[in-house]
Amino acid sequence: MEDHGQIPAELQQQVHEVVRQTKRRSGWSVRQSLRALGVSPTSYYRWLREQVKGGASPAPIRPVQAYEALEEEKRAVREYACRHTELRHRELAWRMIDEDVAYLSPSTVYRILRESNLVCPWKRRSKRRREEIEKAQRPDERWGTDIMYLRIGAGQYYLVTFLDEYSRYLVHWELLTSMDGVSVSLAATTALEKLPQTLEGKIVAPPEIRSDNGSCYISREFKGVLKEYGLTHQRIKPHCPEENGLVERSNRTLREALEETGFADRQEAEPTLERIIRWYNDERLHSALGFLRPQDYYRGRPSEMHEARRTKLAQARHRRRETNLRIKQITLPLEDDKSAP
Repeated sequence: MEDHGQIPAELQQQVHEVVRQTKRRSGWSVRQSLRALGVSPTSYYRWLREQVKGGASPAPIRPVQAYEALEEEKRAVREYACRHTELRHRELAWRMIDEDVAYLSPSTVYRILRESNLVCPWKRRSKRRREEIEKAQRPDERWGTDIMYLRIGAGQYYLVTFLDEYSRYLVHWELLTSMDGVSVSLAATTALEKLPQTLEGKIVAPPEIRSDNGSCYISREFKGVLKEYGLTHQRIKPHCPEENGLVERSNRTLREALEETGFADRQEAEPTLERIIRWYNDERLHSALGFLRPQDYYRGRPSEMHEARRTKLAQARHRRRETNLRIKQITLPLEDDKSAP
């Protein structure tokens, strides 16, 4: 036997009975019988002492953790997760903070869901990390553009999108019947007209355009649009779609959302696309943005929103400590030390 101190009391009693019967019938000593049973003498005599004292020793009391999630918080997490089964634990955590449901970190939310058998393990995949020098540092610094094929009814259509790489915001999209240079150039012109302009009609901060080497992006018409607006054009290396990975990833998200809907013609497809892209820009929490929405980074104040979340977490952590330890502790506001150099 292993873990002799934790076996049930009924089995301990059976060992005592076997030792007594063996000693009476064969004259074996207690140690001989225990050796044959595979029980250590230390455990055996501890069992006897516990019986004399009136039973087995009680299980150790689990100490109260100061910052352990409260029962009402755990219940709120489980109920929210059951209502939003399509969301992963990180997005659940930040949505609950934003909606004032519960103020818990993603790791705590995952632990609660795992204890309730509400999560399933997944295989982590390795992916290429983008270097900091490759990333855009402000809105409208670099736009990625790509074309995605869509089968609508019996026809073939082309969805062209322009994505702001800093905020992952889909600035403009159009559903085209052809992906020639003229059609894509007109779509690019419409997208660029949405940018802030000076009184002379020039773009205040023209973005760099990143695309693949498709015929529409190397056409004379597209080059004319770039020249007219004073834009630079960065074309990725052939057969290296990962260099334009941000817009490729957004296409995948749109395609997955489209698979859940159905439409027979273009008249049905365009309102559906508009709804999905509005969800992508204004509702979906993006993991690469610290689980904020693309619109929050594109034209919002992301630093203030992150700070508001941290404040909510800190306040909830303080209340949790008071409740778990049953103490009242006054939290003094932090003041700037003006005497510091």
